[in-house]
Amino acid sequence: MSEIIKTEAIVLRKFNFGDSSRIAQFFTRDYGRISAMLKGARSPKSKIGQMIDTPNLLQLILYKKETREVQFISEVDLIKHFSKIKDDYEKLKYASAIIELLTTLMLENEHNKKLFEGTVRILTLLDTTNENPVFLFTKYFFFFLKEIGYEFQIRHCNICGRELTEKDSVSYNFENGLICKECRKDRLTNYDFSEELFNLILCLNSKDNKVSYREEDLNVVIKILEKFLTYNVHEFTGIKSLKLN
Repeated sequence: MSEIIKTEAIVLRKFNFGDSSRIAQFFTRDYGRISAMLKGARSPKSKIGQMIDTPNLLQLILYKKETREVQFISEVDLIKHFSKIKDDYEKLKYASAIIELLTTLMLENEHNKKLFEGTVRILTLLDTTNENPVFLFTKYFFFFLKEIGYEFQIRHCNICGRELTEKDSVSYNFENGLICKECRKDRLTNYDFSEELFNLILCLNSKDNKVSYREEDLNVVIKILEKFLTYNVHEFTGIKSLKLN
């Protein structure tokens, strides 16, 4: 028996199906990542079909059945179009990276309202502000890791538990994470942080958005977080969207 549900959803991906239908993957507020089909979506006359486009924010009415892998869409209303993201290559690249993280690492039917709301917020900031997209994405990346259970621990040494401050000599080890200068003496370090770079990481994890940074340092942080994920999630091989020129 199908249940009629209503939920907000971010469009992650879309695929053609049959002669006229379309299947899309959504990240929904109430049901996590789900797949759903809209019949007749590819018809030129289908206004609903045109709304199902990455990374639009929609309100969906679905016929949902727990035993069915692909649900059926009844109605769609457009909430946000994010037109400025789509018209700006840099904004689109980092929005695509956000969508890629959700598509790759979120399990189906695992809902997380905080992650959903945070994703809507970052897409809205990308769309409506002049803030550097690299900065916004880096802050989101830390938030995303925490919400999916792979928080990048920065406040304490991951071996001895000593509190780390911006004045410390801090290193990164793939197996253990961030480690203090004492614990790194007998261990291989994959990266040694400058005081400036470690202070940037602390600021990125605060609520302060007035952070002084160099874009090249943000790119270093993103690469470290990618390596961190690659080590902890074997099927993850990096964010392909960021490697496109």
